[in-house]
This record gives sequence, structure tokens and C-alpha cells, in this order.
Amino acid sequence: MVDLLKTPQGLAFVKQQGMSPQQALQNAIAPNSGVDAETLLFIMAFAAVLFGCLNGVHAIVREVPIYRRERMVNLGIAPYMFSKIIVLGVFCLLQSAILVYFVNLKSPFHQGIFLPVQLEVYITVALTSLAGLMLGLAISALASNADRAMSFVPLVIIPQVIFSGIIFKLGTPILQGMGALFAARWAMAGLGSSLGLHGNKLGTDNFSFQGTHFTTLDPATALPGAITHLVLVWSALLAIIVVLMVAIAFFLKLKDART
Repeated sequence: MVDLLKTPQGLAFVKQQGMSPQQALQNAIAPNSGVDAETLLFIMAFAAVLFGCLNGVHAIVREVPIYRRERMVNLGIAPYMFSKIIVLGVFCLLQSAILVYFVNLKSPFHQGIFLPVQLEVYITVALTSLAGLMLGLAISALASNADRAMSFVPLVIIPQVIFSGIIFKLGTPILQGMGALFAARWAMAGLGSSLGLHGNKLGTDNFSFQGTHFTTLDPATALPGAITHLVLVWSALLAIIVVLMVAIAFFLKLKDART
């Protein structure tokens, strides 16, 4: 269809049908095309959150006696918190790289918006994993013991699945707002956009995917909006990371009050 619409005969045919080239191209895309890709990307997004969360969920709670003893001397909350974030964060980045590498090896990525597609996918997965790490560290700082920390994990992971936009359409402002609280939702929006999924063909909400794959015959007209969308996704993941860092520091401070 793309090749046809680049010819005078194709443009004449489309005009006879009363359609614009863009409409003809969109109509040529089969409904539900991209379902397998969407499922694979969801598994990647969920795995990134889960990896990060499991990395951090025991990091603080198992050291509470040591933490309280050191706090009585001269240990600051920020240095202690960042010592965990840096070490475990590097581990999350490595895990993300391995995940992206092997998925790309089996099912090569194509498209991309303004960076090489593998790099775009890696940035999204890495930020998602770091958001999961902050979630795990927040649980670890809040929980009173390791068993209770692990019991919290399903409670924070299951909503990541529910509000990812894959189980059901987030078609109302309330659902959109709830979905915005979860890293998996933003991860899906970023990954699907980088790989050029069509939200209208998959029955998702209007925000989910804004890629440049077959969006228009002139990619330059679609590029600015897609770039803005992807940068928004990355900014939202960074915001989740920062907010959870503040929560971790707050929960650590509460441990001083309990001492």
C-alpha cells in the first residue's frame, strides 16, 4: 500500500474512493495486527518492574538492626539510601540490557522514533526496572520484617498488570489517572510507540501508542508528536523514581522514630 500510494495511479485510485492517502493506509492495516508484539512488550515491561522490585525488597529490611545502630553514630539517610540505589541500580541496568538483548535476538526490533530502536527500548526498560527497584526499596524500608516485605510484593505488582492498558482499555480520565501511577503503564506506552504499534487497531486508549510506523506517508509530520510522547513517557518514569526515592527516605526516617 505504501508503494502504491507513491504512484500517480495509486493516488488517483484513492481519490476516486473519496479517501486521503492517510486514510487508505490506515484502512490497509489489519485489525488486531500487532497483538503478538503487544503481548511480548507487556512481558518485557512486567519483567522489568518485577526484576527491580525483587532486587530491592530485601535490601533494607534485613539490615534494620545495623541501620539503627549506625544511625545512632553518624550515618545519614541519603548516603545509606543512595548506597543501595547505586549498587542495585547497576544490577537493574545489566538485567535490562540482558533482557533487551535476548528478546531482540529472537524477535528483532524495527522502527524507532528518533534513536536506534534498540536504544529506545533499552532506555524504557531500564527506567521501568529502576522504578521497580524504588518500589521494592520503599517496601523494604516500610516493612517490619522480611516476610512481611515479601507479602507486599503481590499487592504492588498485580496493579501493574491491571492498569498497564493491556487487560482492559483505560478509556476514562479516572482510569487514565490511575494507570499513570504505575510504571508498567508508561513502559507499555513507550515500548509500543518505539516499535510502531497502532492503538486503534489493537483497541487500546488514545494515549497508549504514538509511533511513526505507517502513521503517515510523510514521517516528518508524525515525528514531533511521537518524540514528545516518548519523552513524556521517560519523564513520567523518572518522576515515579524520584517520588519513590522521597518515600524511601521518609520510611527510613520513620525507623528513627520507632527506635
